Amino acid sequence: MKHILAALLVTATALPLAAQDEPAPTPGMMQQVMLSEELIALGLARNDPILMLAAMRIRSSLDDDTIAMTTAFTDKEALLDAARAAAAGQDDLLGLIEDAATEKGRTFCYPSWGRTICY
Repeated sequence: MKHILAALLVTATALPLAAQDEPAPTPGMMQQVMLSEELIALGLARNDPILMLAAMRIRSSLDDDTIAMTTAFTDKEALLDAARAAAAGQDDLLGLIEDAATEKGRTFCYPSWGRTICY
């Protein structure tokens, strides 16, 4: 947990130095990232594919263009491999994991009065 918080602090302090055209993650986005990391850690510790699946679903609601995951956060492919291994022999659960693997961000953006609004 300390490593994750340290990574967040480094990321937060580096945000002002980032290019101006890159949107900064909102506090809500960062809460989603942190919650997903906590679920991943707990899922790995308990070898629980449902916790890992919940983390994947939360992570999939973040658009890769809006928030770039750093190397301090769990890699999606590593998470998928761990979830598949934990769900071995449970076909229904493996199907849900595959659905989550292909799910894209749910952010919807549209132009409005000269700017883009996303929700």
